[in-house]
Amino acid sequence: MVLACATLTEGSGQSEIGFCLFDSVREIANRILHGEPIEVKNIPFVVLVAIYHFHCDEEGLAWRIIGQVARMCVELGLHRRDSLFKVVEDEHERAEVTKLFWSIYVLDRRWSFGTGMPFALQDADIDPNLPEPDSGVPYLNTMIAYSRIGSKVWRSVSSFSPSPPLNIEEIGYLDYQILQWQKNIPRELQLPTASSPQTPSRAIRRLQILLYLRANQMRILIYRPVLHSASSIQEHLSYANTVVELAKDTIRALTHLNQTSDIYRCQQVCFNYFLTSAIAVVFLASCHAPVHFSAICREEFYMALDLVKGFSNKSWVSKRLWKTIKGLKEVGPKLGLAPNGSEDPHSSAALAMAGLAGHEISNLGGFDNGMGGSGMAGTGNSPNGFQMSHDMTSLFEAALGSVGMLNGGGGRGLGMDGGMVGVGSNVFGGDEELYKQLRDLF
Repeated sequence: MVLACATLTEGSGQSEIGFCLFDSVREIANRILHGEPIEVKNIPFVVLVAIYHFHCDEEGLAWRIIGQVARMCVELGLHRRDSLFKVVEDEHERAEVTKLFWSIYVLDRRWSFGTGMPFALQDADIDPNLPEPDSGVPYLNTMIAYSRIGSKVWRSVSSFSPSPPLNIEEIGYLDYQILQWQKNIPRELQLPTASSPQTPSRAIRRLQILLYLRANQMRILIYRPVLHSASSIQEHLSYANTVVELAKDTIRALTHLNQTSDIYRCQQVCFNYFLTSAIAVVFLASCHAPVHFSAICREEFYMALDLVKGFSNKSWVSKRLWKTIKGLKEVGPKLGLAPNGSEDPHSSAALAMAGLAGHEISNLGGFDNGMGGSGMAGTGNSPNGFQMSHDMTSLFEAALGSVGMLNGGGGRGLGMDGGMVGVGSNVFGGDEELYKQLRDLF
């Protein structure tokens, strides 16, 4: 399984050797996952199976398997100090099992945040006296602390209400915790500044950028409710500026990584979760408050779309982004947004802006609501990176065009139906509808 994961990483999620290696042990994995009794010695193997599916860009399946593995740990009693010491009597072996349990805890959090689905391991169920790994694994210890904060953030931002509550005190408290966590990252895992010595190891550089992006991502989640509406942004403009700058910084960091190494290209599955969340922030802010944000977000928005072009057509992230695009494309025409092939005054303006930005995109002014546009083979269910980039550009420019932002307008312009509109979100049914369509990207 280690070799299968390695070949998939080298092949950006595609490796015939990796697939064959997994097929040779698939039956064993199924027996362990569905059989009894459960043995501690089998757990590392099924964790690797989950990691294998993650590198195949099957994050939903990775989440499902790691959840089952987490429940196996609970069944064995690895989440409680007393039962851990009974199940694993040898001290050295217990130290290894401790690292294993906390690795599963971290993966459960990571893939829950990545898929938007609940944790299998709840903090309340874990013995507060359970041993933690020693200092020999600084990255794991850093991620345990991060995941604990993540549990608090999850409780804060997960809501069934279409209008998420805005608790300013809680936002400040959680943000402080993440900033303190970032300060306490071991020096060797801190992203180096321009003046500091460069990282000698490619592997260490990857961990540094992942931790940097994770800090940004958690802060984006904390501040996300501020972007729910134009009025919320206006009322808490400093917070809105903060989350937009975090999103822009994430996009710039990923673009720089892509330009200076092959880490992003080889392991997109680890990074695209951060990218789609940043895109959602920039899109929401620009549509809700175009006068304030559209100009300062445009460059990073196009940077992000350049990276979207490389998305795998079967990944969890791609399918979620495509679902969002389809939702926006279905809402837009109902409210006067031009369908594919239509001529409207904003088409040429959007095309001109894309040209100025250095993007050659045909048929920019409209889009095919029947999902049959270029590069998509007309299926509507098989997202293509270039098509998604094209469609997001069309939607972005149409929203800003509707408020006169593409031709030097002052933020209030004629809508597609000839009426006055103040925010670009009106193109997609207003604040509530736009937020609902983009929410899954977080």
